Amino acid sequence: MTRPTKPERTGFAELNDRPGPARTSVPGLGPLLAVFRDLPMLPVILVALTILSFAIDGFMSIGNAQNMMRQLSVILIAVTGETLVLLIGGIDLSIGAIIGLASVCGALTMQFTGSPALGLLACLAVGAGVGALNGSLISRFGLPPFIVTFGTMLTARALGFLLTGGRSIGKLPQPLLEAGRMNIAGIPLVFILGLAVALLFGFVLSRTAFGQRIYLTGSNPRAALFSGIEIDRLKFQVYLISGTLAGVAAYVFMMRLGTASPTAGDQLLLQIIGAVVLGGTALTGGEGGIARSVTGAVLVAILIKSLEIMGAQFWDQMIVIGVLTALGSALGAWLSRRRTRETKREDLVQQDE
Repeated sequence: MTRPTKPERTGFAELNDRPGPARTSVPGLGPLLAVFRDLPMLPVILVALTILSFAIDGFMSIGNAQNMMRQLSVILIAVTGETLVLLIGGIDLSIGAIIGLASVCGALTMQFTGSPALGLLACLAVGAGVGALNGSLISRFGLPPFIVTFGTMLTARALGFLLTGGRSIGKLPQPLLEAGRMNIAGIPLVFILGLAVALLFGFVLSRTAFGQRIYLTGSNPRAALFSGIEIDRLKFQVYLISGTLAGVAAYVFMMRLGTASPTAGDQLLLQIIGAVVLGGTALTGGEGGIARSVTGAVLVAILIKSLEIMGAQFWDQMIVIGVLTALGSALGAWLSRRRTRETKREDLVQQDE
């Protein structure tokens, strides 16, 4: 029987609980270096903020910080779902299109009923429906995740255009717009919602059996199967969660901007995948976590905002994100190789003992 590899768990509730030799002999630096090792983008964020605060006037102002937090609100929810998918070795290309279609259906529902609650239910229903379709085609019929989610991406986007004719939908209920503009202790409510979702699933990955099954399935499917994990069922559940979270992101998108659009997620897809990969979650599965994806999302938001202030066009921003995604993929591969070496070294130490 193949011995299962030890998945690297990186969540908000658990950043570093793995045994191993001390990383530094400098007193007091061990915990700090452990955090930087588990969140490789965190020092990059600190350096970027320091440089940009001196290079761009007002970059660290309260108003600019609130704007970045509002931009992050949708991304935080979406990267949470994408991280779960990547951790099991899959991919979800439809998440941006789901945001667009769910926002359209939620906006139309609110226009007909005037109820923000029913609009939320419509967003959740659309997201869960597409997520369940992805999960069924991948788990039950064994179709490749790339092909399935690419197909549902095109279909969801086309449905959004059919429902709206390609136009944005405005005149949403006033309570929704007021909630989108609300700040609590200076922090936008939409950002608090996005961060709450990330924290919740960070806890799930770190502290529950469901999270451990995700890591084991992504790192060693054969060992997961021998351990009694129903892999097909787990894949279905993960894609269902990813789609549902895309529906939540669509609702927060409408709260933030006060409109819905079938193209709402077109500009977000590269940012979502780029943030997850840049944070250090491996495309091969079993390596990474929500905390890493959040740091990747923060770094992407900082760079996009700085480029906007400097007058860069949309395509310039996408070039930067594309390059960063490639670098993040290389980082993820390096972290995976390092984890493998550490696991082998720990196994040798245990055998000697």
